Amino acid sequence: MHMKHVARLWRLLASGLFLLLLSLALLGLEETEVRAAPVSLVQGEAVYYQGYSTHYYYIDGVLGYCLEPGKTPPSDGSYDSQVIDNSQLLSKAMYYVYGGPGYETHMRPALPEAWRSEANVYCLSHCVLSYIYDNLSGDSDAFIGLNEEMKNQVIQCASWIRGWPAIPAPDISFSGTEFNSWFDREGKQQRTDEITCTGDADNSITIPLPEGVWLVNVSKGTKKEGQVRVMGGDRFYLSADVGMLNGERYESGALYGSRRQAWRTLVIRSGSNGQDIGGGSLITVETAPASLAVTWLPKPELVTDKQADKTGKSYKVGDIVTYTIEVTQRIQNAVAKNVVISDTILTEGVKLQKNSVVLLDAHQRAVSDAVITVEGNTYSIHSGESLEFLQSVERGEKFYVEYQIAITDASVIGREIENEVVVRADNADEVKDREIVTVEEPEIPREPETPEEEPKEVPEEEKPVIEEPEAEPAPKPAVKAEAVKTGDEENLMVLILLLILSCTAITACGKIARKTK
Repeated sequence: MHMKHVARLWRLLASGLFLLLLSLALLGLEETEVRAAPVSLVQGEAVYYQGYSTHYYYIDGVLGYCLEPGKTPPSDGSYDSQVIDNSQLLSKAMYYVYGGPGYETHMRPALPEAWRSEANVYCLSHCVLSYIYDNLSGDSDAFIGLNEEMKNQVIQCASWIRGWPAIPAPDISFSGTEFNSWFDREGKQQRTDEITCTGDADNSITIPLPEGVWLVNVSKGTKKEGQVRVMGGDRFYLSADVGMLNGERYESGALYGSRRQAWRTLVIRSGSNGQDIGGGSLITVETAPASLAVTWLPKPELVTDKQADKTGKSYKVGDIVTYTIEVTQRIQNAVAKNVVISDTILTEGVKLQKNSVVLLDAHQRAVSDAVITVEGNTYSIHSGESLEFLQSVERGEKFYVEYQIAITDASVIGREIENEVVVRADNADEVKDREIVTVEEPEIPREPETPEEEPKEVPEEEKPVIEEPEAEPAPKPAVKAEAVKTGDEENLMVLILLLILSCTAITACGKIARKTK
């Protein structure tokens, strides 16, 4: 291909590309202008102030204001508009001046009485908006023809507006959506942590509460039930009786703020020499819903264990039996309210010792305010205010009951004594435990046997043995003594011994006599 043709082709392509880019740019500008919705502008009657005048303006039927008093008023017609962000001071001023939602709550109470008439306050608002639109310039056209009093009032109003709250937004929510209740022993209630309503101070949300649930507004110091309204910025919590709603869950569903509308400020630019006109209105918008959910305390489960004081549990008539009952609550985070312990002896022939019944805490200390009732062989214990609530055993909480019975009647010999303890609470199912002890039959003592006496042997009569003297003439024959019959063997031996000694003495005397001759 010839080089000239190539160059020409490149020039055509470049021109086409330029035209394409220009077309896209223009298309983009057209699309930007379309996004600014056209509005209807109508000029109303004139309003006079200090020798000057302005007009009421209506943008799509909503009150508007001239923002540039030094320029030519626009004619009625349809105009494109620009949305001004609510963070700008002009939008905030539109919200608080006459005709805006914040006028009655903020500006009107702050104005001197002379400025509160409709005409005066409209003219004052027109000057305030013009002063702000002119970037708060000291040479602003807003001050044309104003005396010092009105000029100072315009500046003062602009200063107030800067300090007033930002334009309320319709969005409202809570600092959390899921909450678990916890036991507040001091308040004797179950409750959630503190919740903050996040939103503007003049926006509110209404929370529907089920029966038995209270909303405690910490910010306002109130406690309400039913349909309860909270304002943006309020701090609150939900509470309920410890014995209610156990194991249940509360869900509020989708909640919306009282402000379902957002503030929108529009500015119409009528041309280089024409006045810019501004106005604001509330428009309905979609907002994200808020919600609350609360899981209440679980339902408690009581556990009881009853023991007698003997391992073998065997007793006799006249014995005292001591019983110990242990009461606990086994579900973690649950709380049993108003525990009642009752016990009945089911066997006759025994007697409950009335003054022996005592309620003890986990440290084995007597509970002084416990209410103990005894009727016959039945007692009942109400735990009292100091032990009104029983938390889980993991927290070291438990009750003890001690009492005694006396076995008084022989009719129970060889039988079992049975009694049953029943433990219940306002918010817990009752539990039971039985204890059985046995009364032994008494042993009959045997009489001791008397042994038979063996017959005594009577010893035969024995003659004493007398020794003969050596080669000595026989003495005169001694008269033989008659044996004494005593029947006593020991006495007989003594007599024999005496006879032998007598014979020996006679013999010795004979020998002495011979020597002396």
